[in-house]
Amino acid sequence: MQSRCDVVLGQLKFVSLLFGASFSFWAMWQLRYCARPDTHPQANAATQGESSSAVHYVGSTGDDANEGSVSRPWATIQHADTVAKPGDAVIVLDGIYRGDVVLASSGTPGQPITYKAQNKWNAKLVGTGSGAGSTVIGVNGGYIVIQDFDITGSNANGIILAYSGSIASHNQAIGNYVHDMIVPCNSDSGTAIETGGGDNYSGISHNDMIGNLVVDITPYGGCPGGHQASGLFAEIPYSVIADNIVINAGYGIQSWHAASNVAIVGNTLVNNLRSITVGAGDSPYGITNDYSLVQQNIVYNSASTAIAETGNTGSHNKYIDNLVYGGDISIRLKNGLQATGTINADPKFVNNTGTAAGNYGLQADSPARWKRLPLNEARTAVGANLVTQTTMGAVVPAAGVRVSASSIRSGQSSVITWTTKNAVKATLNGEAVPLNGSVTVYPAVTTTYKVVANSVTGATDWGSVTVSVRQ
Repeated sequence: MQSRCDVVLGQLKFVSLLFGASFSFWAMWQLRYCARPDTHPQANAATQGESSSAVHYVGSTGDDANEGSVSRPWATIQHADTVAKPGDAVIVLDGIYRGDVVLASSGTPGQPITYKAQNKWNAKLVGTGSGAGSTVIGVNGGYIVIQDFDITGSNANGIILAYSGSIASHNQAIGNYVHDMIVPCNSDSGTAIETGGGDNYSGISHNDMIGNLVVDITPYGGCPGGHQASGLFAEIPYSVIADNIVINAGYGIQSWHAASNVAIVGNTLVNNLRSITVGAGDSPYGITNDYSLVQQNIVYNSASTAIAETGNTGSHNKYIDNLVYGGDISIRLKNGLQATGTINADPKFVNNTGTAAGNYGLQADSPARWKRLPLNEARTAVGANLVTQTTMGAVVPAAGVRVSASSIRSGQSSVITWTTKNAVKATLNGEAVPLNGSVTVYPAVTTTYKVVANSVTGATDWGSVTVSVRQ
């Protein structure tokens, strides 16, 4: 018979495959704990935000009265929101889930709450709302990740990363497939994924849209002369829109309202009305979209303008190394700005069907096979520093680490505790870890534990401790 520990270890290994290195590191230490049943279960809890790093499950045949395990999952993501704590993962099993969701809980820096499909695009969220502002997923908390879902429905919007309130910052939509939404033909319109602005955009920032596939986001009846639907929509400062594919939307990627310092990098846009729009205007009024970056995007077959600035824009926006081909290839900028490095040539997709079934990777001889700008460079290339919001320059991080016992006997444990400052990423011996936390270790031989902190501008700092093992 399997022990409880065996079951837990099996789940940890499975979830590590889903989440990659950062989760694998956490699981590795849990494996060491599980081999030693005398260890207190709270020893590995991260110090920041009382993170539990728990894994919960939602299933289409589940029950919200269950405990949320893989064998007894909850029925709704909405219920998971009432339980999840910073650092937790909510795995949504394959199936169809009908109804709208509003997420109110928050993660913390380095300890987001992650909602992730067990198998990419096999957890299908079908929204049932309608009208202006309706959304399949609305986020009111901060530090939330929404990943790998199939999203459609009757709503005006697919995902709004800052739905209401003033704390919905640092949220991310990653790897989702949002499709076949017909939005209202009015001034509110709708979008597949948007940053949102909470309550009048005040204080909301740093919401990202990365690696999503957006297909067929259109207004009722074509909306002649009206406000077109948007594929991806940035309405706040310091957002990254990167590595997405948008097919057949009104405005493929749009920025407006309080948008500025936005990085639009490495996206592929096919058969949209207007592919990329940079601007600011309307509520909250008085905002200028400046220090934004549009770089290494592929714009294919725009019906009306490939890249445009509208509304209030500044003189520091940059348009670098974009490929524009087919349809209307015009680039219309303001303030005397000029795009540089623009390529006007067939991108040579592997299989361009104009649908979700196509393959929008690039053939070996594509003129767009440039070296992709890393996301951390995209964040820092938008002009104003994302942490200090002053002039461009290195943000100096700090890393500190201490150990509960620097000398132990073989088989004994020690607790490594680390803290960082001005960091966006931390690693312990090369594995991603929370920005602040602790872990119980059982080294078999003398081992050095090195914590490295990385700032948003790429600067690093490190600290280390050594645990000596006496045989």
